Amino acid sequence: MEASTFANQSPADQSPTSVDSDHIASEAKSPLELLDSFAARMRYHRGQEICRPGHRVDSWYRVTAGAAGKCILQADGRRRIVDLLLPGDFFGFGTEMEHRHLVEAVVENTVIASYPRRRAEMLADTNSEVARAIREMAFAAIARAESQILILGQMSALEKVGTFLLTMVERLSSRARDEVTLPVSRCEMADYLAISAETVSRSLTGLKHRGAIALGGVRKVKILDRETFEDAVERMH
Repeated sequence: MEASTFANQSPADQSPTSVDSDHIASEAKSPLELLDSFAARMRYHRGQEICRPGHRVDSWYRVTAGAAGKCILQADGRRRIVDLLLPGDFFGFGTEMEHRHLVEAVVENTVIASYPRRRAEMLADTNSEVARAIREMAFAAIARAESQILILGQMSALEKVGTFLLTMVERLSSRARDEVTLPVSRCEMADYLAISAETVSRSLTGLKHRGAIALGGVRKVKILDRETFEDAVERMH
């Protein structure tokens, strides 16, 4: 049987084969791994600023450990948390050239990965999987904002606390345990939910007395029974 012409050629004579580099990259590494390959990581103390209004948007960010709060600065100088950023959350997206919000660590030793914006955009231009992942990250941020609008606009104070607890359990704990250490204090929770700290404490105490939750210290919460919990929130409403 006659050998193929290609097999008889020397390497110098062979023409390069066109390869879909986008396909190979997506098989070799996930989009997040590709982005992480040029990410810088910084550790922050509680209360330390990560970015602030007016700073140039040179990077996008992801929380890898701890938690951060996206805040607005009010006229009297106080800040109000409008988005609670947990591990896996991206932030810093936008069409503006400057940041509009203050973002600071709300947990000690919070770790933030930063991705140079221009380099991430160039990678997205050549890799459809990365582009899709970035869109999904942006959509997730929009979804969080929409959920927060719903919570603030249509729920009672107790429903706000109940929804917050369920969200934290779902995002930070396994459903089998239904137990979580809250990443923020009760004052910060009140700030985030636009209610008073006294209302937060009263709601938690009421849920505890009804056997819906158990409190372990200041921040540990365990939902004892989902049905009891939801019924207690409804009855206390």
